[in-house]
Parts: sequence; structure tokens; C-alpha cells
Amino acid sequence: MRYLAPQFEAVWHDKDPFTEVSKLDGEIYREVKSRRTLRFKFIDRYYFAKIHFGIGWREIFKDIAQLRLPIIGARNEWDAIKKLVELDIDTMTPVAFSSQGFNPARLKSFIVTEELSDTIALEDYCKSWHKHKPEFKIKLELIRILANVSRIMHSSGMCHRDYYLCHFHLHPARSQDGQLKVSLIDLHRALISNRLAKRWVIKDIAGLYFSAMDIGLSNRDLYRFIRLYTSRSLREALLDCDGFWGSVNARATKLYGKENPAQELT
Repeated sequence: MRYLAPQFEAVWHDKDPFTEVSKLDGEIYREVKSRRTLRFKFIDRYYFAKIHFGIGWREIFKDIAQLRLPIIGARNEWDAIKKLVELDIDTMTPVAFSSQGFNPARLKSFIVTEELSDTIALEDYCKSWHKHKPEFKIKLELIRILANVSRIMHSSGMCHRDYYLCHFHLHPARSQDGQLKVSLIDLHRALISNRLAKRWVIKDIAGLYFSAMDIGLSNRDLYRFIRLYTSRSLREALLDCDGFWGSVNARATKLYGKENPAQELT
């Protein structure tokens, strides 16, 4: 499969896209044996490329043995972006994608997305909240956005699987009068399924909660999220959840303990 936006098609139309993307020069954000992520300039704009070189059968079997879904290429991110666009959830804009081969261990692929310029990760935007309280309407709107994105995504059969505040990016220049624009990024682990297992949903919500544990949220803030996420009254949500929120709290607390072994939650 291959897709090239007009600006890339004009330059790469008679060339091998994977060869061309492999020659790109830019700032390396992450590089491991099977994948490279870089920021580069093309004509007059900046983009991000994630290039997958094939993970090998050893890594595939290792992931399976550890009950993890192996990530074998850029198709996950391509499909996840399309899904979020269908759901009217703000995310990245893809401009190029290609996948070569059929052997999952040797599959070569890449995806290129437009850079989200002039944004700030919510992890950074919210990190001072425990010392300096934000405007109430701003906090309320962010809770609403995150709860609605989570609810829509999960009810539509999709999990992010790397679901933390750092992967939500606020667009300050496009956010006015309490109407905030927030984009969800980094979707290469995303899972889309007609029958989404409960454990994946718990993992997502627990990851989001874990990443927000130190920003000074109150119990009322957490209850607001629960009400909005479930679209039910708080009483109904907590009584008829089949242990869901207890599992979320337990997993998030365990994650926090691993990351902060010398600290205790208060």
C-alpha cells in the first residue's frame, strides 16, 4: 500500500518512497534497531517520519510470550489516525505512508505526518497545577475533552495503549474563551478491534490517571471525569462498573509506585 500527499507525490512519483524516506536528513527523536523517528524539513514545512525496518521473528515471539501485541510496522498508526479522523477527534495529519512486503518479521514501512507546531504537551502544561491552580473553566474543559475523547475512542473499539498526558497536545493559539483544541498523538501502539477487551480499556484509563497523579487534581475532578466518561450519574457509574474503576485505580497506583519508589500517594 502507498499514499503520498501532493507535495510528496510531485517529488517521489517515479521513485521508491521507502528509499527516499530512508535518505531523509533531520533531527533524530528516537532510534532503535527496528524503528527511527525524525523531524525533517521538506520544501517549506516540517514533518515527522516514523520508519520501521522490520522487528524480526525473535521480537515477535518475545512480545507474544509476554502477552503483548507486537508492533510490526507503521500501518497501526495509519489506521489509528484514520479512525480518529472518522470519530472527529483531533490528531495528526498524515501526508505519506508506504508498506512493503508480506513477511511480518521483515516488513518495511513508514508514515509521515505534519508537525504539530506551537503546541504544548498536557504533561508540561499541567505540571505546575499542584502549586498554581489553573483557571477553573480551563481545568473543567480539559477534563471534559479528555473524558469525551476516551469515551468516544473506547466505545468505537479503539485503544491507544500508550495513553498519557504527554500524548495530548494543546494548541494555545487555537484555543480561545475556554474552547480548547487538543490533539492526540503517538498512535503506533493503537489497537482497533470489534471486540475490545476490558483490560485494554483499563490500561488506557489507568495510564491517563497515573500521568495526572501529581498535578493536583481533587476527588471532585476525578468524579467529573468518571461522570463524563460513562455519561451516567456518579452513583450509577460507581455502582454498575463491575470493578472497573477499582481496577483502574489499582493499576495506576502500581505504575506510580514503580516510577516513584520513594514516594507515597497522599
